[in-house]
Amino acid sequence: MRTRSIHRIPPSTATDRRLPSLAALALLAAVASACNADPEPGPPAADESSSDGGASSSSDDGGPTAFFDDDEVRTILAWLGPLPDAPHPDPSNAFADDPDAALLGQRLFFDPRYSANGEVSCVTCHDPAAGFGDSRANLSSGIAVTGRSSLGLLNGAFGAAAENGPIWQFWDGRADSQWAQALAVPESGAAMASTRSKVALHLYDEYRDDYEAVFGPIPALRDDTGTPLVDPTYKPGMPEWDALPAESRDAIEGVYANFGKAVAAYERLLVSRNSRFDRLWHDLAAGAPDSPSLTDEEKAGLRVFIGAGRCLGCHNGPNFTDGEFHNIAIPQSGENVPEMDQGRAGGVAKLIADKFNCAGTYSDHPDKTACPVNFVVPEGAEVGAFKTPSLRSIGLTPPYMHTGNFATLEDVIRHYDLGGAAYGTFEGSKDELLRPLALDATQLRALAAFLRALDGEPLPAALTEAP
Repeated sequence: MRTRSIHRIPPSTATDRRLPSLAALALLAAVASACNADPEPGPPAADESSSDGGASSSSDDGGPTAFFDDDEVRTILAWLGPLPDAPHPDPSNAFADDPDAALLGQRLFFDPRYSANGEVSCVTCHDPAAGFGDSRANLSSGIAVTGRSSLGLLNGAFGAAAENGPIWQFWDGRADSQWAQALAVPESGAAMASTRSKVALHLYDEYRDDYEAVFGPIPALRDDTGTPLVDPTYKPGMPEWDALPAESRDAIEGVYANFGKAVAAYERLLVSRNSRFDRLWHDLAAGAPDSPSLTDEEKAGLRVFIGAGRCLGCHNGPNFTDGEFHNIAIPQSGENVPEMDQGRAGGVAKLIADKFNCAGTYSDHPDKTACPVNFVVPEGAEVGAFKTPSLRSIGLTPPYMHTGNFATLEDVIRHYDLGGAAYGTFEGSKDELLRPLALDATQLRALAAFLRALDGEPLPAALTEAP
């Protein structure tokens, strides 16, 4: 049996993958075998023997030849598809869809002045030209090397879109919303080495009007002489911070929480749609026997994706991710890569302890008992398991994996084809869904070509630069 995710979510918060019908799902039940240890899982209603890229069938009336057979079409339509019109609401962030909050968040995203050296901003590790990821080296660097490669932010608001989340953030899921993720970065010693006090004071000094237009009156963070209410070097864990009056800490943290909510409102706008795959999906959904939106090689790659490549087990739904955590045997090797990284097992305690999580004081959720963090179970967390990233616009975001080990998509596919790295090079136990695939060279090339067809249209230029 495959290792299960460590979070337990009540039925009311189950992931909505917008699949078409229970009948269609029944036809595709075989896909579940990609997530357990049953032998020979095979594709969901797809014939691996047809993965050479040839046409599958032709119409009875002599019309256009169909590339995919009926079972393959049902699989594609049920388990994949275009993004919804808008991300699911984030009930923990009352300002998630406020355009003024998003504009303030965009300014903060590109502003390096609140970092320790005044030179590092969010965009340092989330470059618009790299799918809002980091292509500079195998690992991301701010003030120092961070120990992981930054995930891209495109379409991040879609995550695993359930009623109350979770949209787990970071490779280890240690934040449960985009705004909580944004708050972890300034105080990271390797990222910005700043403090919540400095960030709040920066908002007070530089963005007061913008802040108050969104969030209402900002607390007085300086006295009449201009002296800061709190020393900007103070942060939790320091005795000086702990000695502050509770009202001073609350004032700083309230402003800091709103910093995260503004940045998250901006990040929710980073949506790249209408990939060539999406156009093919719409053609198939309309009953067209085929689609010119993908080349034959890319279609053959899609066939591998839903069949012999076993990709659907983790990369499914409109955002091509199950939102879960898997140990796929990525070796802890490479320049500056730490010898150990526990992945999700290390992130769980941080998630639960985070005062900015969905159930915390600064969350806007109307029913905090429903927050997924309440159902996270520390015991049994997957050692060495990391979040399944979205594959949308994956061609823009090399290098790949949390270590940045793989420079190309072909490298990634070869890793899966071999069934992962050898034991002893990574932490924990390999997920049982990971087995050698024995793909041939044609299938490998086709799968890489299909993955590049998931790149969406460019964002409006106004979203990719400081306003």
